[in-house]
Amino acid sequence: MSENVQSVERALDIVGTIVAAHRPLSIAELSQQMQLAPSTIHRILQTLSAKGYVHQDTLSKRYDIGPEIVEISRSLYLRYDLVRRVRPYLQELVDCTGETAHLAELYGTTAMYLSQLEPLTMMRMFTTPGSITPLTCSDVGKLFLADLPASSVKRIVDKVGLIPRTPHTLVSWERLQAELQTVRDQGYAEDNEERELGVRCLSAPLSNGAGKVIAALGIAGPSGRLTTERVPELSEKIRAIARRAAHDLMLVTSPVLEPAPLESLPS
Repeated sequence: MSENVQSVERALDIVGTIVAAHRPLSIAELSQQMQLAPSTIHRILQTLSAKGYVHQDTLSKRYDIGPEIVEISRSLYLRYDLVRRVRPYLQELVDCTGETAHLAELYGTTAMYLSQLEPLTMMRMFTTPGSITPLTCSDVGKLFLADLPASSVKRIVDKVGLIPRTPHTLVSWERLQAELQTVRDQGYAEDNEERELGVRCLSAPLSNGAGKVIAALGIAGPSGRLTTERVPELSEKIRAIARRAAHDLMLVTSPVLEPAPLESLPS
């Protein structure tokens, strides 16, 4: 095992030990519980403290979990809370369209799928929760880009590029800009075999009270089933369900209705 990997493991073990104790711990207590030299514990704690993952009380000199761990916990809670609250609407999408339904959020310069529900059909689309997808060629990604200032979109494109994944992928800045304006005008986004041949996806935004997109709700299916002729009907169903989901989320005044911060995007 390399020294770097061992240091990471020990740092995680220290955080885990403090969490499991449900109270602040001293270097001596951590050393005894983990069977590591106090000097090793102290060195790792200094790094964790500098990064905000642990915090030392100035009086007792004991260490407790830091603000970064609290923020990670809060982020995970909000993410799971969003999935729990939106799941009935995913099921409604599956029932009324017969296609796989998905929920995604902005994740840095990508979109992350948070949940998926599948229909009882022979051919289904599989998107693993936790997997990521490009912003520029996916339905969910275009929704997030369309909600960002042009300067942020340009920074993202400059960082990740416009990669031709299929012959249908948009590979010019001008075409992407036009596509994002279409998304804004029609209130939904489409991936017409741009990311994967034979697959079409449609999504509508979940917006908060300020009109900011906090998640994307949509469907995916074979292009042979999700034909161009069906897009108007399906997109209206998706938009209606997304509007009701967002409205119900606002009724419970849930903190999940916060968009991803722009500072998480590349500068």
